Amino acid sequence: MSVLISYGFYFLIWVVFVPLIYLAFKKNYKKAVLYGLIYGLITSVFFFDWVYDIKLNYNVQLYVLIIFIVTAYFALFLAAIAFLSKRIKNNFVFLLPPVAWMLMLFAYSLLPIEIYWMDITIFQPNLVPMIWILGSYGITFLIILFNSVIAYSFIRKNKYVIFFGIFLLFIMLMSLLYGNYFDFSGNGSKLRIALLQGNFPYGWEWRQKNAFNLILDTYLNMTIEASKEKPDIIIWPEYSLPEDITRNYSVFANLQKTAKRLNITLIVGSLSYVEGKKYHDTAFVFKPDGSFDLYNSLKPFFFDKEVVKGNTTNIIQHYNHKFGIIVCNEESIQSLTRGYANNGTEFIVSMSNNQDYGRGRPLIAQFTRLRAAENAKYIVRATNDGITQIVNPFGKVVYSAEPKKQKILIGDIYVNNYKTFYTKYGNFFVYLFMVLSIILILKKR
Repeated sequence: MSVLISYGFYFLIWVVFVPLIYLAFKKNYKKAVLYGLIYGLITSVFFFDWVYDIKLNYNVQLYVLIIFIVTAYFALFLAAIAFLSKRIKNNFVFLLPPVAWMLMLFAYSLLPIEIYWMDITIFQPNLVPMIWILGSYGITFLIILFNSVIAYSFIRKNKYVIFFGIFLLFIMLMSLLYGNYFDFSGNGSKLRIALLQGNFPYGWEWRQKNAFNLILDTYLNMTIEASKEKPDIIIWPEYSLPEDITRNYSVFANLQKTAKRLNITLIVGSLSYVEGKKYHDTAFVFKPDGSFDLYNSLKPFFFDKEVVKGNTTNIIQHYNHKFGIIVCNEESIQSLTRGYANNGTEFIVSMSNNQDYGRGRPLIAQFTRLRAAENAKYIVRATNDGITQIVNPFGKVVYSAEPKKQKILIGDIYVNNYKTFYTKYGNFFVYLFMVLSIILILKKR
Protein backbone atom coordinates (compact mmCIF):
# COMPACT_ATOMS: atom_id res chain seq x y z
CA MET A 1 0.00 0.00 0.00
CA SER A 2 2.87 2.39 0.73
CA VAL A 3 4.14 1.71 -2.79
CA LEU A 4 0.75 2.82 -4.15
CA ILE A 5 1.13 6.08 -2.19
CA SER A 6 4.39 6.78 -3.99
CA TYR A 7 2.49 6.52 -7.29
CA GLY A 8 0.02 9.22 -6.30
CA PHE A 9 -2.64 7.41 -4.24
CA TYR A 10 -2.06 9.86 -1.43
CA PHE A 11 -5.42 9.36 0.32
CA LEU A 12 -4.25 5.92 1.47
CA ILE A 13 -2.06 7.60 4.09
CA TRP A 14 -5.15 7.67 6.33
CA VAL A 15 -5.27 3.87 6.57
CA VAL A 16 -1.87 2.56 5.47
CA PHE A 17 -0.57 2.11 9.03
CA VAL A 18 -3.69 0.42 10.46
CA PRO A 19 -2.41 -3.19 10.03
CA LEU A 20 0.99 -2.30 11.48
CA ILE A 21 -0.42 -0.57 14.54
CA TYR A 22 -2.90 -3.41 15.05
CA LEU A 23 -0.06 -5.96 15.03
CA ALA A 24 1.97 -3.83 17.44
CA PHE A 25 -0.96 -3.70 19.87
CA LYS A 26 -1.46 -7.47 19.67
CA LYS A 27 2.09 -8.85 19.53
CA ASN A 28 5.10 -8.65 21.80
CA TYR A 29 7.87 -6.18 21.07
CA LYS A 30 10.21 -8.79 19.57
CA LYS A 31 7.69 -9.71 16.89
CA ALA A 32 6.86 -6.04 16.43
CA VAL A 33 10.52 -5.33 15.66
CA LEU A 34 10.47 -8.09 13.04
CA TYR A 35 7.30 -6.74 11.43
CA GLY A 36 8.78 -3.24 11.44
CA LEU A 37 11.99 -4.44 9.81
CA ILE A 38 10.09 -6.31 7.09
CA TYR A 39 7.67 -3.44 6.42
CA GLY A 40 10.36 -0.76 6.53
CA LEU A 41 12.66 -2.72 4.21
CA ILE A 42 9.98 -3.44 1.60
CA THR A 43 8.55 0.07 1.76
CA SER A 44 11.87 1.89 1.52
CA VAL A 45 13.25 -0.33 -1.26
CA PHE A 46 10.26 0.29 -3.53
CA PHE A 47 9.19 3.75 -2.35
CA PHE A 48 12.68 5.24 -2.81
CA ASP A 49 13.81 3.25 -5.84
CA TRP A 50 14.01 6.53 -7.77
CA VAL A 51 16.93 7.55 -5.51
CA TYR A 52 18.98 4.65 -6.93
CA ASP A 53 18.40 6.00 -10.46
CA ILE A 54 19.70 9.50 -9.68
CA LYS A 55 22.77 10.18 -11.80
CA LEU A 56 24.94 11.42 -8.97
CA ASN A 57 28.10 9.94 -7.54
CA TYR A 58 26.43 9.25 -4.17
CA ASN A 59 23.14 7.72 -5.34
CA VAL A 60 23.93 4.18 -4.09
CA GLN A 61 25.14 5.38 -0.68
CA LEU A 62 22.09 7.63 -0.32
CA TYR A 63 19.71 4.83 -1.31
CA VAL A 64 21.25 2.42 1.20
CA LEU A 65 21.24 5.07 3.94
CA ILE A 66 17.56 5.89 3.36
CA ILE A 67 16.65 2.20 3.47
CA PHE A 68 18.50 1.84 6.76
CA ILE A 69 16.94 4.95 8.32
CA VAL A 70 13.36 4.18 7.25
CA THR A 71 13.60 0.51 8.24
CA ALA A 72 15.01 1.42 11.67
CA TYR A 73 12.25 4.01 12.10
CA PHE A 74 9.44 1.51 11.62
CA ALA A 75 11.15 -1.14 13.74
CA LEU A 76 11.57 1.28 16.65
CA PHE A 77 8.07 2.71 16.18
CA LEU A 78 6.34 -0.68 16.36
CA ALA A 79 8.59 -1.93 19.16
CA ALA A 80 7.72 1.11 21.29
CA ILE A 81 3.98 0.58 20.76
CA ALA A 82 4.18 -3.15 21.47
CA PHE A 83 6.28 -2.73 24.60
CA LEU A 84 4.45 0.22 26.16
CA SER A 85 0.87 -0.70 25.21
CA LYS A 86 1.05 -3.86 27.35
CA ARG A 87 1.78 -1.68 30.36
CA ILE A 88 -0.97 0.89 29.85
CA LYS A 89 -4.08 0.02 31.81
CA ASN A 90 -6.67 2.34 30.27
CA ASN A 91 -8.50 2.93 26.99
CA PHE A 92 -6.31 5.87 26.05
CA VAL A 93 -3.66 3.50 24.72
CA PHE A 94 -4.73 4.49 21.18
CA LEU A 95 -2.92 7.81 21.80
CA LEU A 96 0.41 6.00 22.10
CA PRO A 97 1.20 5.60 18.34
CA PRO A 98 0.97 9.33 17.43
CA VAL A 99 3.05 10.26 20.49
CA ALA A 100 5.70 7.67 19.59
CA TRP A 101 5.72 8.78 15.94
CA MET A 102 6.19 12.43 16.81
CA LEU A 103 8.92 11.80 19.39
CA MET A 104 10.83 9.84 16.77
CA LEU A 105 10.16 12.47 14.11
CA PHE A 106 11.63 15.18 16.34
CA ALA A 107 14.63 12.94 17.09
CA TYR A 108 15.18 12.11 13.40
CA SER A 109 15.02 15.78 12.45
CA LEU A 110 18.27 16.24 14.39
CA LEU A 111 20.18 13.88 12.09
CA PRO A 112 22.72 15.56 9.80
CA ILE A 113 21.12 14.02 6.71
CA GLU A 114 17.92 15.99 7.41
CA ILE A 115 15.48 13.48 5.91
CA TYR A 116 11.90 14.64 6.49
CA TRP A 117 9.92 11.91 4.77
CA MET A 118 8.27 10.90 8.05
CA ASP A 119 6.44 14.21 8.02
CA ILE A 120 3.65 12.42 6.16
CA THR A 121 1.53 15.55 5.69
CA ILE A 122 3.35 15.86 2.35
CA PHE A 123 0.65 13.49 1.09
CA GLN A 124 -2.18 15.77 2.28
CA PRO A 125 -0.74 19.30 2.12
CA ASN A 126 -3.91 21.29 1.48
CA LEU A 127 -5.83 20.50 4.68
CA VAL A 128 -6.77 24.12 5.23
CA PRO A 129 -7.67 25.78 7.48
CA MET A 130 -6.33 23.09 9.87
CA ILE A 131 -2.78 23.29 8.59
CA TRP A 132 -2.79 27.08 9.13
CA ILE A 133 -3.26 26.30 12.81
CA LEU A 134 -1.44 23.01 13.35
CA GLY A 135 1.35 23.06 10.77
CA SER A 136 2.48 19.90 9.04
CA TYR A 137 3.62 18.18 12.25
CA GLY A 138 0.18 18.68 13.78
CA ILE A 139 -1.51 17.12 10.74
CA THR A 140 0.96 14.22 10.87
CA PHE A 141 -0.03 13.67 14.51
CA LEU A 142 -3.71 13.49 13.51
CA ILE A 143 -3.07 11.14 10.57
CA ILE A 144 -1.25 8.64 12.79
CA LEU A 145 -3.94 9.10 15.44
CA PHE A 146 -6.67 8.28 12.91
CA ASN A 147 -4.81 5.11 11.86
CA SER A 148 -4.45 4.21 15.53
CA VAL A 149 -8.14 4.73 16.30
CA ILE A 150 -9.13 2.38 13.49
CA ALA A 151 -6.60 -0.24 14.59
CA TYR A 152 -7.66 -0.05 18.24
CA SER A 153 -11.35 -0.36 17.35
CA PHE A 154 -10.62 -3.86 16.03
CA ILE A 155 -9.12 -4.82 19.37
CA ARG A 156 -11.52 -3.30 21.85
CA LYS A 157 -14.99 -1.98 21.17
CA ASN A 158 -15.34 1.32 22.94
CA LYS A 159 -18.04 3.82 22.00
CA TYR A 160 -15.91 6.78 23.05
CA VAL A 161 -13.06 5.70 20.78
CA ILE A 162 -15.51 5.19 17.92
CA PHE A 163 -17.08 8.62 18.47
CA PHE A 164 -13.61 10.15 18.61
CA GLY A 165 -12.74 8.45 15.32
CA ILE A 166 -15.91 9.78 13.69
CA PHE A 167 -15.14 13.28 14.95
CA LEU A 168 -11.61 13.08 13.53
CA LEU A 169 -12.99 11.84 10.21
CA PHE A 170 -15.49 14.71 10.11
CA ILE A 171 -12.95 17.49 10.65
CA MET A 172 -10.54 15.89 8.20
CA LEU A 173 -13.23 15.63 5.52
CA MET A 174 -14.30 19.23 6.11
CA SER A 175 -10.72 20.40 5.68
CA LEU A 176 -10.25 18.26 2.58
CA LEU A 177 -13.41 19.66 1.04
CA TYR A 178 -12.50 23.22 1.97
CA GLY A 179 -8.94 22.84 0.68
CA ASN A 180 -9.94 21.16 -2.58
CA TYR A 181 -13.14 22.89 -3.59
CA PHE A 182 -12.75 26.44 -2.26
CA ASP A 183 -10.36 28.64 -4.11
CA PHE A 184 -8.08 31.35 -2.86
CA SER A 185 -9.65 34.70 -3.59
CA GLY A 186 -7.00 37.15 -4.68
CA ASN A 187 -6.51 39.90 -2.14
CA GLY A 188 -3.69 42.39 -1.95
CA SER A 189 -1.24 43.38 -4.66
CA LYS A 190 -0.89 41.23 -7.74
CA LEU A 191 2.47 40.28 -9.27
CA ARG A 192 3.08 38.53 -12.55
CA ILE A 193 5.75 35.83 -12.32
CA ALA A 194 7.62 34.06 -15.13
CA LEU A 195 9.39 30.77 -14.37
CA LEU A 196 11.87 29.41 -16.92
CA GLN A 197 12.40 25.67 -17.31
CA GLY A 198 15.45 25.20 -19.53
CA ASN A 199 15.34 21.39 -19.55
CA PHE A 200 19.05 20.67 -20.00
CA PRO A 201 19.28 16.91 -19.41
CA TYR A 202 23.06 16.71 -19.46
CA GLY A 203 25.47 16.09 -16.62
CA TRP A 204 27.23 18.62 -14.42
CA GLU A 205 30.49 18.74 -16.41
CA TRP A 206 28.69 19.40 -19.70
CA ARG A 207 26.57 22.11 -18.11
CA GLN A 208 29.59 23.83 -16.56
CA LYS A 209 31.41 23.74 -19.90
CA ASN A 210 28.42 25.29 -21.70
CA ALA A 211 27.22 27.58 -18.91
CA PHE A 212 28.28 30.85 -20.53
CA ASN A 213 27.46 29.99 -24.13
CA LEU A 214 24.60 27.65 -25.06
CA ILE A 215 22.87 27.62 -21.68
CA LEU A 216 23.21 31.36 -21.07
CA ASP A 217 21.99 32.16 -24.60
CA THR A 218 18.99 29.85 -24.17
CA TYR A 219 17.91 31.40 -20.89
CA LEU A 220 18.43 34.94 -22.17
CA ASN A 221 16.26 34.18 -25.23
CA MET A 222 13.61 32.66 -22.97
CA THR A 223 13.80 35.73 -20.75
CA ILE A 224 13.22 38.06 -23.70
CA GLU A 225 10.31 35.88 -24.84
CA ALA A 226 8.79 35.85 -21.33
CA SER A 227 9.18 39.63 -21.02
CA LYS A 228 6.55 40.08 -23.76
CA GLU A 229 3.96 39.10 -21.14
CA LYS A 230 5.11 41.96 -18.89
CA PRO A 231 6.10 39.92 -15.81
CA ASP A 232 7.35 41.68 -12.71
CA ILE A 233 9.84 38.92 -11.87
CA ILE A 234 11.55 36.30 -14.04
CA ILE A 235 13.14 33.32 -12.28
CA TRP A 236 15.72 30.87 -13.58
CA PRO A 237 16.26 27.53 -11.77
CA GLU A 238 18.90 26.55 -9.25
CA TYR A 239 22.28 26.11 -10.97
CA SER A 240 20.84 27.38 -14.24
CA LEU A 241 24.36 28.77 -14.76
CA PRO A 242 26.60 26.31 -12.90
CA GLU A 243 29.64 28.58 -12.91
CA ASP A 244 30.56 31.63 -10.84
CA ILE A 245 29.07 34.60 -12.69
CA THR A 246 30.97 37.04 -10.46
CA ARG A 247 34.18 35.83 -12.07
CA ASN A 248 32.98 36.66 -15.56
CA TYR A 249 32.41 40.41 -15.83
CA SER A 250 30.74 40.32 -19.26
CA VAL A 251 28.18 37.70 -18.14
CA PHE A 252 27.43 39.52 -14.89
CA ALA A 253 27.09 42.87 -16.68
CA ASN A 254 24.87 41.29 -19.34
CA LEU A 255 22.48 39.98 -16.68
CA GLN A 256 22.37 43.38 -14.99
CA LYS A 257 21.67 45.12 -18.29
CA THR A 258 18.97 42.58 -19.16
CA ALA A 259 17.09 43.23 -15.90
CA LYS A 260 17.40 46.99 -16.40
CA ARG A 261 16.48 46.98 -20.10
CA LEU A 262 13.42 44.75 -19.60
CA ASN A 263 12.45 46.53 -16.36
CA ILE A 264 12.19 43.28 -14.43
CA THR A 265 13.64 41.65 -11.34
CA LEU A 266 15.71 38.74 -12.66
CA ILE A 267 16.62 35.86 -10.31
CA VAL A 268 19.36 33.52 -11.51
CA GLY A 269 20.53 30.28 -9.92
CA SER A 270 24.31 30.03 -10.01
CA LEU A 271 27.22 29.39 -7.67
CA SER A 272 29.97 31.41 -6.06
CA TYR A 273 33.32 29.83 -5.28
CA VAL A 274 34.68 30.04 -1.74
CA GLU A 275 37.99 28.23 -1.96
CA GLY A 276 39.29 25.62 -4.34
CA LYS A 277 36.40 23.57 -5.66
CA LYS A 278 34.06 24.50 -2.81
CA TYR A 279 31.26 26.94 -3.49
CA HIS A 280 27.98 28.45 -2.30
CA ASP A 281 24.69 27.45 -3.94
CA THR A 282 23.70 31.01 -4.83
CA ALA A 283 20.63 32.84 -6.09
CA PHE A 284 21.52 36.21 -7.65
CA VAL A 285 18.77 38.83 -7.77
CA PHE A 286 19.25 41.52 -10.45
CA LYS A 287 16.95 44.53 -10.04
CA PRO A 288 15.65 47.03 -12.60
CA ASP A 289 17.66 49.87 -11.08
CA GLY A 290 20.95 48.05 -11.77
CA SER A 291 21.54 46.88 -8.18
CA PHE A 292 21.68 43.24 -7.15
CA ASP A 293 21.20 41.06 -4.10
CA LEU A 294 21.96 37.41 -3.38
CA TYR A 295 21.12 34.46 -1.18
CA ASN A 296 23.49 31.59 -0.36
CA SER A 297 21.71 28.36 0.55
CA LEU A 298 21.71 27.84 4.33
CA LYS A 299 20.87 24.15 4.18
CA PRO A 300 22.44 22.44 1.16
CA PHE A 301 21.91 18.71 0.90
CA PHE A 302 24.00 16.67 3.33
CA PHE A 303 25.77 14.67 0.61
CA ASP A 304 26.83 17.73 -1.40
CA LYS A 305 30.24 17.98 0.25
CA GLU A 306 31.50 20.68 -2.12
CA VAL A 307 28.66 23.06 -1.24
CA VAL A 308 29.38 25.46 1.63
CA LYS A 309 26.51 26.63 3.83
CA GLY A 310 25.48 30.27 3.76
CA ASN A 311 25.52 32.35 6.92
CA THR A 312 22.09 33.96 7.01
CA THR A 313 18.71 34.25 5.36
CA ASN A 314 18.21 37.33 3.24
CA ILE A 315 14.86 39.03 2.75
CA ILE A 316 14.79 40.50 -0.75
CA GLN A 317 13.01 43.74 -1.59
CA HIS A 318 10.99 44.05 -4.79
CA TYR A 319 9.76 47.65 -4.82
CA ASN A 320 7.30 47.72 -1.87
CA HIS A 321 7.16 43.96 -1.47
CA LYS A 322 9.37 41.48 0.37
CA PHE A 323 10.13 37.88 -0.51
CA GLY A 324 12.41 35.08 0.62
CA ILE A 325 14.32 32.47 -1.37
CA ILE A 326 14.65 28.77 -0.59
CA VAL A 327 16.84 26.43 -2.63
CA CYS A 328 16.34 22.71 -3.32
CA ASN A 329 16.62 20.77 -0.03
CA GLU A 330 15.37 23.80 1.91
CA GLU A 331 11.81 23.17 0.72
CA SER A 332 11.61 20.30 3.20
CA ILE A 333 12.67 22.38 6.20
CA GLN A 334 9.82 23.92 8.21
CA SER A 335 11.80 26.58 10.01
CA LEU A 336 13.20 28.41 6.95
CA THR A 337 9.90 29.24 5.24
CA ARG A 338 8.22 29.95 8.57
CA GLY A 339 11.09 32.28 9.50
CA TYR A 340 10.64 34.22 6.27
CA ALA A 341 6.87 34.50 6.82
CA ASN A 342 7.40 35.66 10.40
CA ASN A 343 9.74 38.39 9.22
CA GLY A 344 7.31 40.01 6.82
CA THR A 345 7.88 38.27 3.48
CA GLU A 346 4.81 38.29 1.26
CA PHE A 347 5.68 35.35 -1.01
CA ILE A 348 8.45 32.76 -1.42
CA VAL A 349 10.68 31.91 -4.38
CA SER A 350 11.82 28.28 -4.58
CA MET A 351 14.60 27.19 -6.93
CA SER A 352 15.51 23.59 -7.60
CA ASN A 353 17.51 21.31 -9.88
CA ASN A 354 15.80 17.94 -9.43
CA GLN A 355 17.41 16.52 -12.52
CA ASP A 356 16.98 12.80 -13.17
CA TYR A 357 14.82 12.29 -10.06
CA GLY A 358 12.18 10.49 -12.10
CA ARG A 359 9.22 9.47 -9.96
CA GLY A 360 10.77 11.36 -7.07
CA ARG A 361 10.10 14.76 -8.66
CA PRO A 362 6.35 14.92 -7.94
CA LEU A 363 6.99 13.59 -4.43
CA ILE A 364 9.62 16.24 -3.69
CA ALA A 365 7.36 18.93 -5.16
CA GLN A 366 4.81 18.08 -2.45
CA PHE A 367 7.04 19.91 0.04
CA THR A 368 6.42 23.12 -1.93
CA ARG A 369 2.69 22.72 -1.39
CA LEU A 370 3.23 21.97 2.29
CA ARG A 371 5.31 25.09 2.96
CA ALA A 372 2.84 27.27 1.03
CA ALA A 373 -0.16 25.94 2.97
CA GLU A 374 1.46 26.17 6.41
CA ASN A 375 2.22 29.86 6.03
CA ALA A 376 -0.61 30.88 3.67
CA LYS A 377 1.89 32.23 1.15
CA TYR A 378 2.24 31.84 -2.59
CA ILE A 379 5.35 29.86 -3.50
CA VAL A 380 6.72 30.04 -7.03
CA ARG A 381 9.01 27.15 -7.94
CA ALA A 382 11.48 27.18 -10.85
CA THR A 383 13.26 23.96 -11.84
CA ASN A 384 15.55 22.84 -14.63
CA ASP A 385 13.32 20.02 -15.87
CA GLY A 386 10.33 19.79 -13.49
CA ILE A 387 8.26 20.25 -11.53
CA THR A 388 7.97 23.97 -12.21
CA GLN A 389 4.84 25.32 -10.55
CA ILE A 390 3.02 28.11 -8.73
CA VAL A 391 1.29 27.11 -5.49
CA ASN A 392 -1.31 29.24 -3.73
CA PRO A 393 -1.81 29.75 0.05
CA PHE A 394 -4.22 26.78 0.10
CA GLY A 395 -1.39 24.48 -1.01
CA LYS A 396 -3.04 24.08 -4.41
CA VAL A 397 -1.03 24.06 -7.64
CA VAL A 398 -2.58 26.80 -9.77
CA TYR A 399 -0.03 26.80 -12.61
CA SER A 400 2.31 24.01 -13.65
CA ALA A 401 4.72 23.36 -16.53
CA GLU A 402 5.03 19.98 -18.19
CA PRO A 403 8.23 18.23 -17.01
CA LYS A 404 11.10 17.27 -19.29
CA LYS A 405 10.32 20.03 -21.77
CA GLN A 406 11.65 23.53 -22.29
CA LYS A 407 8.87 25.74 -20.96
CA ILE A 408 8.03 29.27 -19.87
CA LEU A 409 5.43 29.30 -17.10
CA ILE A 410 3.71 32.63 -16.45
CA GLY A 411 1.12 33.25 -13.78
CA ASP A 412 -0.23 35.83 -11.36
CA ILE A 413 0.19 35.70 -7.59
CA TYR A 414 -1.34 37.79 -4.82
CA VAL A 415 1.12 38.81 -2.14
CA ASN A 416 0.12 39.05 1.51
CA ASN A 417 1.73 39.72 4.88
CA TYR A 418 -0.79 37.54 6.73
CA LYS A 419 0.64 35.31 9.45
CA THR A 420 -1.10 32.02 10.23
CA PHE A 421 -1.30 30.71 13.78
CA TYR A 422 1.40 28.19 12.84
CA THR A 423 3.59 30.94 11.40
CA LYS A 424 3.40 32.90 14.65
CA TYR A 425 3.50 30.06 17.19
CA GLY A 426 5.05 27.10 15.37
CA ASN A 427 4.33 23.61 16.71
CA PHE A 428 2.50 24.84 19.82
CA PHE A 429 -0.47 22.52 19.29
CA VAL A 430 1.77 19.53 18.57
CA TYR A 431 3.44 19.95 21.96
CA LEU A 432 0.03 20.47 23.59
CA PHE A 433 -1.39 17.33 21.96
CA MET A 434 1.59 15.32 23.09
CA VAL A 435 1.48 16.56 26.70
CA LEU A 436 -2.26 15.92 26.98
CA SER A 437 -1.87 12.50 25.36
CA ILE A 438 0.89 11.48 27.76
CA ILE A 439 -1.20 12.61 30.75
CA LEU A 440 -4.16 10.55 29.53
CA ILE A 441 -1.96 7.54 28.73
CA LEU A 442 -0.50 7.59 32.25
CA LYS A 443 -3.90 8.10 33.86
CA LYS A 444 -4.97 5.16 35.98
CA ARG A 445 -8.23 3.44 35.12
